Amino acid sequence: MLTLLSSSTNGMVIGAMKAAIPFGIGLASATFMAAKIALSPEFSTDKRIPIASLRPGDSSHDDEYNEDPDAFLERCEKEYGPVFNVYLLNMALTVISGPQAREVFTNESFSANDALEELTCMRSYFDTGRKSNNNYNNRTIPALIRDMITRFIPTYIPKIVAQMEKVIDQELGYCPAQRGAKLVEKPLLVFQKIIANATALVFVGPEIAKSRKIIDTFISASKDFGKTFGNGGVRASKWRTFIQRANYKLFHPLRNHAQILAEASMSVILERRRLEALANEAGIEFEQPDDVLQHMFDDFDKHGLVDLEDICAFALIISGAIVHTITDASTNMLYYLAAFPQYMDRLFQEQQQVLDTIQAEREQARQERSREGKPIGDDLDPAHDRDLTAAAIKKMIYMDSFVREVFRFRTERLGIMHLALEDVTLSSGIMISKGSTVIINTRPAHQSSENGEDVTEFRPWRFVGKNKAATKVGMDYLPFGMGRHACPGRFIVVEQLKAVGALMVSKYSKIEIQDPSKTKMALCTHIGEPIDTGLKFTSRE
Repeated sequence: MLTLLSSSTNGMVIGAMKAAIPFGIGLASATFMAAKIALSPEFSTDKRIPIASLRPGDSSHDDEYNEDPDAFLERCEKEYGPVFNVYLLNMALTVISGPQAREVFTNESFSANDALEELTCMRSYFDTGRKSNNNYNNRTIPALIRDMITRFIPTYIPKIVAQMEKVIDQELGYCPAQRGAKLVEKPLLVFQKIIANATALVFVGPEIAKSRKIIDTFISASKDFGKTFGNGGVRASKWRTFIQRANYKLFHPLRNHAQILAEASMSVILERRRLEALANEAGIEFEQPDDVLQHMFDDFDKHGLVDLEDICAFALIISGAIVHTITDASTNMLYYLAAFPQYMDRLFQEQQQVLDTIQAEREQARQERSREGKPIGDDLDPAHDRDLTAAAIKKMIYMDSFVREVFRFRTERLGIMHLALEDVTLSSGIMISKGSTVIINTRPAHQSSENGEDVTEFRPWRFVGKNKAATKVGMDYLPFGMGRHACPGRFIVVEQLKAVGALMVSKYSKIEIQDPSKTKMALCTHIGEPIDTGLKFTSRE
């Protein structure tokens, strides 16, 4: 442990830079290097795969797709079948639809990570901070999410909810109808602060998360994560890829964030170890702090982490993704609540019914203990009868259905690229050649009969009583992918989204879109794309 701590900030002096770009190479040489470094992928060599026709005057399919994704894909599916080629995002992409999409998700010869790296430089960003586990096929991040986050969700959620509620009260406050609704012109920034505060609390504990500098670091890490993936869709660019990787080597953004967190964590970790040693000497059981940083520190060797700075880098990779994703999804969910106000009261009623039932059960348990002469412990403290616990949120099936429907309705029709690492023959006989990139068409999946009727409409109770939780992936629901590589963070993401929804419907009776004429635009924004109209909040009496 001492080795782990003592080497935590010795990797380099804070603020020092060890990498530099040879600026003297000249713009022409740099452009040539960029072209050599990031070659655009080509279509599969299988000539049986048709290329979708272009409209007169179009040089790519971007405009036709962006104008009406459903109409474009429906045309292509009718004309060419489930597999066809398109020119999108400055790339040559093979679209895979229907049952063959499962083959892409489950075949290890297709790599989503490699496709992401070509388009977004994701791995290059991670490598600016992590010191270990940086080989291509490493599964450390999914393992850390499973072992350090998912298994502790029941204990994290009450802390997350309490911190969210605190920041919501600070940022939005009480907005009674008689005073007029409170306008928030940039709700994404407000919810970024809410989510960052709650995430920091469970990642590093209250001692460290109370620092404004640490909250800013969590927000900055989430912004850097968002920049890596672009806002509203990233277009492939040889020059952008070259510049981005060069900037990462020069400025080390993740390392800078990790060093700030490591410096703030060092004294806290040492103090925790000192208290643990004193407890052991006295023969007293030491109550381990319950946060992600502590769990990662305790099991650093299991996951091959080398020092505190490395631990902090991985913590910020995961928290950056969580804060970015939940900030975007929760903000978007509020626009859906505003666009469909008729569902607010049903969600509030469900919440009250669930909490009423839990309160009654806890009261019955207290009475039973009293009859048996047993003490009523902290676990049955009446002050916590109506807490939004993980167990309470799990019982809110209408809220879960609402969240799943938002994901189904909003998810980009073409998404989740995969790079073919070798020649792959699909069950249809179509061959996807090594080096080509495929992209999944989610339209047939999300608009299939398995999702019920009126699949082009937003129906928030669509999944009530259907055993289809918002985290349950499958060929009828692909926001998180599927198979072995399905997003491991979906459990904490969905749980926090439902917590946000529960808090908002309990505190506010009405949420309105500032400019109603922009409602459709707000509901259909790309992930990470700013929404050009605010929200108005009216509190419950």
